[in-house]
Amino acid sequence: MAASDCAVCLETFNDTDCVPARLPCCQRETSTFGVCLGCLEEICNHYTVEAGRVGKCPRCRERLYVSADGVVSKAPQPRGKCRMCCQERVLLDGGKCDACILGSQFALTYECDRCGRHQRIPHPMWRYQTTPGEFGTSTWACHNGCDDYTRWRVIEADLGRVPAHDAPEGWQMLDRWLEQLREERARVARMRPEERRDHGAVFIHRRQGCVVS
Repeated sequence: MAASDCAVCLETFNDTDCVPARLPCCQRETSTFGVCLGCLEEICNHYTVEAGRVGKCPRCRERLYVSADGVVSKAPQPRGKCRMCCQERVLLDGGKCDACILGSQFALTYECDRCGRHQRIPHPMWRYQTTPGEFGTSTWACHNGCDDYTRWRVIEADLGRVPAHDAPEGWQMLDRWLEQLREERARVARMRPEERRDHGAVFIHRRQGCVVS
């Protein structure tokens, strides 16, 4: 039996405010999983690509693209040199890779595994931590005395600032992410019509969306 409710906002699909999105990655005609276009746009508001938005499918984590007119497809993979890290990457917003975009938004404080001191790092080093308490598998230069590339973990005080939509699977933050999306969708639903228009007009310029800040 095909899904009749959105898996994110839990509303019943309809032709007005809960229009089912056609997912090109993991959805089939008889799929019991479905998401509405409004929720998918909220999921995809973390990055922009030209006139559209990019984000991850809440089920299979495939990167999706939502065009300005609401058409959903697998995200393009334009590669080039990131204008921030100068590495050959898949480029998203403004010629920057997703790591540099998130690093700019969430420059968290990390603990060095060698000297134990703290350092603010403008890169999503949480991606390399299997769990919140483990040190990551990738290195970054320690400027606190090690004078070497060391491993890091997010300090406890900043764990709540790790964006739920980007946390590793082992962090088990999927339910938290979906709950944040539901809260945002409910907030938008309470808006007056003119507020919704303003919300839509600036939508692609927002960066943090439904994440813990």
